[in-house]
Formats: sequence, C-alpha cells, structure tokens
Amino acid sequence: MSKVVVQVENLKKTYDGENYVLDGVQFEAYEGELVIIKGKSGSGKSTLLNILGLLDVFDSGSYKLNDLSINAKDYHKYSDLRGKFLGFIFQSYHLMDSISIRDNILLPYLYLDEPIDTSVTERMKEILQEFHLLKLLQKKVSLLSGGEKQRVAIARAIIKNPAVIIADEPTGNLDSENSSIVINYLKKLTQQNTTVILVTHDMNMMKYGDRTYSLEEGKLVAL
Repeated sequence: MSKVVVQVENLKKTYDGENYVLDGVQFEAYEGELVIIKGKSGSGKSTLLNILGLLDVFDSGSYKLNDLSINAKDYHKYSDLRGKFLGFIFQSYHLMDSISIRDNILLPYLYLDEPIDTSVTERMKEILQEFHLLKLLQKKVSLLSGGEKQRVAIARAIIKNPAVIIADEPTGNLDSENSSIVINYLKKLTQQNTTVILVTHDMNMMKYGDRTYSLEEGKLVAL
C-alpha cells in the first residue's frame, strides 16, 4: 500500500469562537494520489487548503504531513516545512507582475536562501518546455495571458519537487483548453509520486480524482 502523506483527524477551525468553518474534518491522502474536494462558495474549501498548506493554523484535531505532526503552536516553523514539503497553486496566481517568468519561478529559492544551481535552472527549462513557455522565459508576467500565468504559477509550485501540491481552484480562471493542460499536468505529477490535493467548484474536474470529497457543513463527505 502507498505511503500516507497527509493525515487529518477531527480538524476544527473557527474564527469567532462559536461557528466552525471546519467541524471535524478527517481524511487521508496517499503518495501519488490526486484528491479532489468540491464545495460551494463559503464552504471552507480555502480555509482547509490554507491549513493543509501551512498558511493558517487549526484550533483542534491533528494533522500529519509526511509523518510529521503539525503543531498549531509552532507556527514559526511553518515556513521551513512549506519549503521542504509543499507547493501551493493559488487561484489568483500570486505572481509578481513586474518581474520575469524566470524570476517568479525561482522565488522559492530566494526566500529560503537556497542555491540556484545548474540542476535547478535545467529543471525549470524542462518544465517550461512542457508548458510551451520556454521562449517567454524573460517576459514580464504582466504581459502574459491568464492561462500562461497559471502555468507559471504551477511551475513555481513544482520547481522544488515537493511531496505535496496544494491547488486552490487552479482552473477557475481558465478556458477549457488551458484547464485541460493544467489538470493533465497535475495528473502526470501523481504518476511521479507527487500527491495533489485540489479544491474546485467545477464538477467537470471530479472525474480526474483518485478520490473525491464534498465539503459540507464543515465536514468532508466521500463521494
């Protein structure tokens, strides 16, 4: 059986101390698996992904990432853990418009003060070649289309070969052609033992998941 990479049990999150956005969430994600979570706007999908992506803390329950227990009180350690294990694809890209594709993709190395050697730049070129963006390497992000920006965002998320990719509505702003490119590439990553956890409101995406869930009233329901 494949290794459990993400394990969540009875996870709870509230912002006002009374109403729970997440109310006892539990699930597992295995190595090389694409898990898709659907839910209506305001259902807590982004809150769940922010917790899994170590961008937010949970109030109670447990979360294990690659066999490491995540302690909400150790928030100061989250940055290092994100750099070591995670890649995050945001719906709104979170790219820097004023700099090039190249510099955007390499930003994770700059923030973590890690060397950018030949192996890194060669991997970047291979990814961009597959995304049909290599010729645009030095182009400013502000001049790109939405589909091109999303592919750059994915390239940045995967440049360090993370164990887990967290994807928040990665096709939400794309046409059908670019949506197909993005989901097929994420599916390809799972064949290389990367775990992908993706949230969406697009029912057409559900067919790509190895396992699918619906987030309803703060709980995950298996579909």
